[in-house]
Amino acid sequence: MRLVNVFFIVLLLLVLMMLGNLYLTNHDLLMREVVVFGESIKLQSVILIVFLLGFLLNVLYTGVMEVVRLVRGLNASADTRLVKRISERMQDARGLVAHGLNQEAKKILETILEQRKEHIPTRMLLGEVLMKTGHPEEAVKLFEGVARDDEDQVEARYQLAEGLMAVRNPEAAVGVLKKLATAHPKKALRAWRRLRAAHMEAQRWEEAAEAHHKLQAHFAAELTQGEKAQGSALSYQLGIAKVEADQYKDAAQLFQQVIKDEPDFIPAYLGLGRCMILQDQEAQGFEIWLEGFRKTGEGTFLQELEDYFIQLGRPEDGLALLRRVAATSKHATTAKFFLGKMLYRLEILDEALDLFQEVRSQVVYSPVLFFYMAKIHSRRGRLESALNEYRHLLRNLGILKLRYECSVCGHRATDYADRCDTCGSWNSNHFLFKESDLPEGPIRAESGSWLAML
Repeated sequence: MRLVNVFFIVLLLLVLMMLGNLYLTNHDLLMREVVVFGESIKLQSVILIVFLLGFLLNVLYTGVMEVVRLVRGLNASADTRLVKRISERMQDARGLVAHGLNQEAKKILETILEQRKEHIPTRMLLGEVLMKTGHPEEAVKLFEGVARDDEDQVEARYQLAEGLMAVRNPEAAVGVLKKLATAHPKKALRAWRRLRAAHMEAQRWEEAAEAHHKLQAHFAAELTQGEKAQGSALSYQLGIAKVEADQYKDAAQLFQQVIKDEPDFIPAYLGLGRCMILQDQEAQGFEIWLEGFRKTGEGTFLQELEDYFIQLGRPEDGLALLRRVAATSKHATTAKFFLGKMLYRLEILDEALDLFQEVRSQVVYSPVLFFYMAKIHSRRGRLESALNEYRHLLRNLGILKLRYECSVCGHRATDYADRCDTCGSWNSNHFLFKESDLPEGPIRAESGSWLAML
C-alpha cells in the first residue's frame, strides 16, 4: 500500500474519532427537540438534514457545471474546426487571387461569409477581389461595413479611400484619408502620401503642398529623395497659380525659393523671368533666363528669348543678345545652334549655315541640324549638298521627330514642357542633340501664351 493512502486512512480515522467523541459528549444536547415550521424535530436530525441538503446542492452544482463545460468544449471544438476550415479556404482564395482567378476566389469568399458574416479578413479580401473585377461600388459597401464594425481597422479605411477614388468620388476619399490621418497620426504616412497624390491629380496645389509639409514634419526619415524634391515642384505649381491670378510678386517669391532650394529647376527660372517681364522689368527677366542657361545649359531658355523678341517685332535685339551669349557662354555649342536657328528663321541663311557647320563639328549627331543645313543649301540652289544632308536624315528617320525627352520615364515630346505628361515629373524634359525633332515648318510656331498678357 502506498504511503499516501495510509496517510489518508489515518486522517479519516482521526476525523471519525473526533466526530464520535463530539457526538458522545453532546448526546443530550443533540437529542433535544427544536421546533421547525411548527414541527418538533430532534436537533441531530436537523443537523443531518442540513448536511444532506448541502451535499445534494453541491453535487447538483458540480453536475451542472460539468455539463456547461462539456457544451462549451463541444462549441469550442466546433469553432476550432470552423476556423481551421475558414483558414484553409482563405489560403485557397488568396492563391487563386495571386494567379488572377478572381471569380473563383470570389465564390469561395462568399461561401465563407455565408458561415461567418462578420469575418473581417474574408470581407477585406472580397473587397479587393471586387475592385479587381470591376465592381468598386460593392467593394466600397464592404469596406464601409468593416470600418464601421471595427474603428481600429486602418487598412479598411485605406481600401475604402481607394474604392471611392475608383467610383469617382475623390472628395469622399479625401475626407476618409483626412479622418484616418487625424485618428491615427502614427500610422498616417500612407494617408498623407495618398492625400498628396489625390490633391496633385486634382491640381489642388495648396492642399498638396500642405500634405507634403505634413510628411516632411512627421515622416522625414521615411521619405525618399524623390519625394522630398516634390516640395520644390509643388511650390512651383503654387507660383504658376499665382501667375494665373495676376499675383506676380507672390509668384516671383515662390519661384525664387524654388531656385534657392533646387538651382537646376528649369521651369522656375522660366516662370521667374516671365514674372519680371510682366512687371515691366524686362532686363531682369532676360538676366534670369540667361542665368538659368548658364546653370543648366538648357536650350529652352534661348528658345524663349527667340520667341519673345520675334513676337514683339524686335528680332535685332534678340540676335544681339544671342550673339553675346554664343560668344561668352561655356555652353557655346548650344548657344550657336539657337543663334543659327534664329538667323535661319529671319532668312539670314549664309551666317546661319556658317554657325551650323561650326556646331556640326562639335556634336556627335543632330538630325535637326542636318535639316536646317539641307534647307539652306536648297534655297541657295546647291542641290547636291542639300541631298547629301537629306540622306543623313533618312538614315535615322525613326528618331527625326524627337526634341525633348523625359529623363525619368523616357517620354518624348515635340516641345518643352515643365512637367512630363506621362509620369508627371517636373524638370525632367531636356533638349537633345543626339535625338531631336524637325519643326513642323521652316519657322517654329511662336509659343508661350503668357506673352498675351503683355
